Amino acid sequence: MDHDLLLILGLSMLLLSIPSLMSALIDDRLPIVAGFGLLLGTGMAAWGLIDRPDPFNPATLPHLFFEVLGRYLP
Repeated sequence: MDHDLLLILGLSMLLLSIPSLMSALIDDRLPIVAGFGLLLGTGMAAWGLIDRPDPFNPATLPHLFFEVLGRYLP
């Protein structure tokens, strides 16, 4: 799998799990789904960062996001 795609999907999953985590904490519920999303997103992002052949520069993240979006969406 493409390391850029793993990184973008992992970061997106992390970003989308934050509202679920906040909702569960506010409603005094166990954040099971949010915890799974955080765990999966962290794992995917870490795998994407470790698997990269070149070092990652955070300043290029927006360019990388749109590059991956353009690569996989027709």
